[in-house]
Amino acid sequence: MPKKKDKVPDHFRTIYIVTNADKTILSAFTSEEEAKKEIEIKYSILPERFEIEPCALNFDSEFVKEIKKRF
Repeated sequence: MPKKKDKVPDHFRTIYIVTNADKTILSAFTSEEEAKKEIEIKYSILPERFEIEPCALNFDSEFVKEIKKRF
């Protein structure tokens, strides 16, 4: 019998994390372009190197409710 394929979760999203040289997360965006703008605007004057890391985020409905409350 063929194996059942895993369904991609409904709350799955790729986000783009801005990190510094120490890999400390500074910001997160749903758009890579917005992450690039953040680096250009906020961090371009600093000598430190900043990176954009794509991150596959799987979040549950409780997380969504909490975010809606705060923003």
